Amino acid sequence: MSTRHKAVKATLDKGYASEWNDDHIADFTERVSWILTLCEQALTTQWDLFSAGTGNDPAAALTAGHSSVVFNTGGTTANTSGMSKELAGTPGNITSADDLPILSFALDIDTVHNAGNVVEVGFMDQGVAPFTANQDGAYFRVNNNILYAVTGEGAAETTTDLGAFNQYGHYRIEFYSYGGTTRVRFYVDDMVNAAATHSTNLPDSDITPVFAIQSQNNVDSTMRLDGVGLQVIRNQ
Repeated sequence: MSTRHKAVKATLDKGYASEWNDDHIADFTERVSWILTLCEQALTTQWDLFSAGTGNDPAAALTAGHSSVVFNTGGTTANTSGMSKELAGTPGNITSADDLPILSFALDIDTVHNAGNVVEVGFMDQGVAPFTANQDGAYFRVNNNILYAVTGEGAAETTTDLGAFNQYGHYRIEFYSYGGTTRVRFYVDDMVNAAATHSTNLPDSDITPVFAIQSQNNVDSTMRLDGVGLQVIRNQ
């Protein structure tokens, strides 16, 4: 959707009905911001919760003196615990690469096994289960104790090795347009200098924020999400 304005005419200049009709379009602000609260409402009001095996659905809790969402898989390989942002109270995608979304969050990756794929957090296609190869999205992955920046378009993916992950970190995933081409910047703690920038295998499906952990080698995986913020462009 584009934003158009009525024509400005000098005195005695003719005006045309079509110039006025073009202005009958709502003018949204350039960027809309959401702070996705994790403590004011039940998680199920805004999030679709999921788990597999003996994994537990994420739950809000007061931990270390502040509210957060706790994920716990239980100690069986391939158990999962996760949640995805809902569309109007129903599981579904809420944005796309065209909206140039920005997702920021604070995450405590408490306990994970040092082998295998154990964490995927960021933008993903809600219709595809986390930990599926080459899924549409732009997200962070922890695999074999290494943090990766990942973009995927359903058939292939681009990954950047960001080194060993810290237990607690602040993360940002930012879609932006440069020279008419959409790219994705990934930030970890340093919000000025990107840890990675991807311009290939960007998602061509709609996406939504997803946070998920998985157990490996019969070791319980746990993490804590302290806060989430989302911005999108709404005047296209």
